This record gives sequence, structure tokens and C-alpha cells, in this order.
Amino acid sequence: MGFEMNKIDHPIFGVAVGILGTLLGFVTMTVWWSWANGTSTDYFIQNVFLESSLYKDSILTISVLFNVGLFWLCLRSNLEQLAKGILAVIFISVPVIIYYQATTL
Repeated sequence: MGFEMNKIDHPIFGVAVGILGTLLGFVTMTVWWSWANGTSTDYFIQNVFLESSLYKDSILTISVLFNVGLFWLCLRSNLEQLAKGILAVIFISVPVIIYYQATTL
């Protein structure tokens, strides 16, 4: 009679899930914005995200916010170690967002 640990409940896997969650947030934001404004996703990525520094920090913030939902789901599922990895991605993303905010002023 031994203790069986869930194989995905590991902080390293959580970091990967956090990065994928951020990418999913970015893709969702890109598709929604392009649909709502009647433009292509290429236009959004090239002109709104890459060339315009005005919205970059807001777009990154919305992308990272997807991880808050993933973090909550992991805690509800008792995957605390996985949640730690997702939280690490959130903590690392905050200084990056602050940097973009500071450079746009």
C-alpha cells in the first residue's frame, strides 16, 4: 500500500502549462480582437502588438490573466505543485509587463 503521486503534479510541468496558458490567452485575444474589428490576425500581431507600444503591456496582461484561471483550476483539482509552476510564470511575467509599461511612457 503505497502513495501514488499524480505524474503531472510537478512545478516544471506547471511552468510549461503556464507558458501554454499565456500563449492561449494571446491567441484568444488576437482572434477576438481581429473578429471584433474586422481585420486579420496578422494585422493585429504586426500593427497592434509589435509596432504599437501603446497596447503591448495591456495585451500581455490579458494573456497572462488566462493563467489565473488555470491556477484556480489546479487548486480545485488538488494539483498544488502544478499550480506552483503556473504561479511562477505569473510572477516572472509581472516584471516583463512593468518593463513594457515603463518604456512606453
